[in-house]
Amino acid sequence: MSHYRRILVVTPTLGNSAFLDKTMHSVETQLLDILHVVSAPAEKQQALQLRFPHARVVPDAGKSGGIYGALNAALTKITDGWDWFTYINDDDLLLPGFSEVFYRHMRSVAAEPVIYGDVELIDENGGAISRVTTERNPAWIPALLQQGISPLMQQGTLFRRDVVRRLKEFDLRYRLCADLDFWLRAYVAGAKFRYYPKRVAQFRLRSGQLSGNTVATQHEQDEIVRRHLPVPVAAWSVRFARWRYRACNLPRYLERTRARGFRTSYQLLQGNPVRR
Repeated sequence: MSHYRRILVVTPTLGNSAFLDKTMHSVETQLLDILHVVSAPAEKQQALQLRFPHARVVPDAGKSGGIYGALNAALTKITDGWDWFTYINDDDLLLPGFSEVFYRHMRSVAAEPVIYGDVELIDENGGAISRVTTERNPAWIPALLQQGISPLMQQGTLFRRDVVRRLKEFDLRYRLCADLDFWLRAYVAGAKFRYYPKRVAQFRLRSGQLSGNTVATQHEQDEIVRRHLPVPVAAWSVRFARWRYRACNLPRYLERTRARGFRTSYQLLQGNPVRR
């Protein structure tokens, strides 16, 4: 495979996730040229390198840096030898569709610098719940964000290297939503996004995960949207975007209702409270 197609996949971890082996395997089995980097506490580096010899293990930014500090540490350490970037948490999974989407995108004429697909919610045991609701047309992203609807998930989203270099790093003022800040900065800077209707990753709902703190998550999301989209979208556009989003995602709402009853995405996350 030609060098311009090499993907940097970073997995931030404390090294004690019960799902880490499955996460690593989901990356290793992709039919792609992948540089897999694990960003972990310095004291875990040697053990993890022996455990996962196919990956490269680098020290993270310490406990205070959290997940996004670990990502920044990896991006600072691994400056060359890759052309696209994504990250996958140590309890989530990349699916075969991730490879399929990338191959398809590389054959396209436009070749937008940010691409994303569908993410599936799974429970702690790996059982499927539903696909996450997603906006297929990136043009409607501002109108959705300004009414509190986050229209895509980070899992499986790919950024071309030139976009990553412009963004520089994840903003550590955000403990829960720096990924939203990252891709929204790319969006408002003019980077073109493209959606592919393919399952590319799985997001695991489990007890104790940070995303279970939905109040803090919503607060950060609102602050990020105000910073990057300060001009309100026209009222008619907001209403139409919401109607369109609900209609296009109706099968996913039904799928989620069958699996967990009538619950919003935030209510699903609240069922997994942050461990105190």
